[in-house]
Amino acid sequence: MRFLLRQMKRLAGAGLLVVAFLLGAVAYTHTRMRLRFWASKQKGVPFGPHREPPPPEKRSMSELFESLKKVPFNPSWVSGGLKAVTGNSFLLFLNAARATSGAAYPYPPEFEEVVIESFDGTPLTAAVGIHRDGRRRPAIVMSHGFMGSKHDHYIIDPLLVAYADWGFNVLGIDLRNFGRSQRLSHSPTTAGWKEAEDLLAAARYLSEQPEVTSVGIVGFSMGAGSTMRAAFANREYPYLTGGAIAWNGYADSGRMIEYISTRPKLTDLFFPVYLGFRLMHKIRREDMKGYIDDPEQRRYLDGGFGLADFATYVEKIAAPHYGVSTEEYYRNSSPREFLADVEVPLLVVHAEDDPVCPASEMNELEGVVRDNPNVKIWMLPTGSHCLFQYLDRDWYDTVMRDFFTYWAAWDEALPPGVETDDVELNVEEKPAPVE
Repeated sequence: MRFLLRQMKRLAGAGLLVVAFLLGAVAYTHTRMRLRFWASKQKGVPFGPHREPPPPEKRSMSELFESLKKVPFNPSWVSGGLKAVTGNSFLLFLNAARATSGAAYPYPPEFEEVVIESFDGTPLTAAVGIHRDGRRRPAIVMSHGFMGSKHDHYIIDPLLVAYADWGFNVLGIDLRNFGRSQRLSHSPTTAGWKEAEDLLAAARYLSEQPEVTSVGIVGFSMGAGSTMRAAFANREYPYLTGGAIAWNGYADSGRMIEYISTRPKLTDLFFPVYLGFRLMHKIRREDMKGYIDDPEQRRYLDGGFGLADFATYVEKIAAPHYGVSTEEYYRNSSPREFLADVEVPLLVVHAEDDPVCPASEMNELEGVVRDNPNVKIWMLPTGSHCLFQYLDRDWYDTVMRDFFTYWAAWDEALPPGVETDDVELNVEEKPAPVE
């Protein structure tokens, strides 16, 4: 018995050391990121493209894609893997509950937290960085993935780079049911369908600012599915004017949700991710008990860990909320259903070794977009799931900067008589959090 107690104490001590190290790593990463942001601003924020793109009438996805493929890609798993783990530790678990979501990586004072409204009335929180220097600049909307938020490292870090190093206006968004947006409404996630409207609503918000010339969108994982859907929905809500990049997305949301809800073998690289998703969804279900009263839905929420899968969530919670069948839910959020008809520049980047969204998802999309000149799918040999920026930061920054600079519109001065406006709506003022 004493031996067992000693072992338990050792394990507890080791666990506490690991937790302390990872928390310290997050603090270190944040400090380093903010110092780099400050140093970039001291050098002076650039204005205008770093390389003059062709006239708008001569731009093409084919030309740009060939140029991007020439950028050297030299991934490093030793340093990149460590940066990814230490930079994003615990954040997904914090994001699973309303009380702790968005608790890490606060934005600098140059950014304002605002509330915008999606096209169905859902309130969304966003962090907005607009240069108030009397010049009009292009803007980028950046979207997190499943169980993420705008305060995740992989979102805020490239946003700060785009703002200070490239001279863009930027917006980081909390999609519905995630981040701080989940405190404002109970609108369930839709795997990209309604989230696409969230992104285009953010693009509309930016396009209404006098300092903004054009708006691009970039998303990761589920945010990639949302970005692809937004590129299609732009026909109805034409606010995406500066191109879009989707990192590590999928073709069929139903197949994807079934995949992440099915227990893999212990030796499968996806197994730890599967457990993480289950745990995060269990945390989310406990949180939902505070605002869901429907008896049938409560029985689902009261179920054990074995029922903590996203497929059941879609069937019991999400699809009924929007008044659609599960089949229609999946159809509305599956890029294979609409990517052939996208009319704006869209780059879809994926990795052959992605354990979360299998590379086979891209095989189907390649057939769908074969005759669409506006869409290019770029398969790379490695990159795992949304780790490109950690494996080769220079490559990642160059691809992002060159893509959005190519499709951007620049203007040296505001129109005569137009003053820079302060953001009017503060998240602390309205709407009130939903209890």
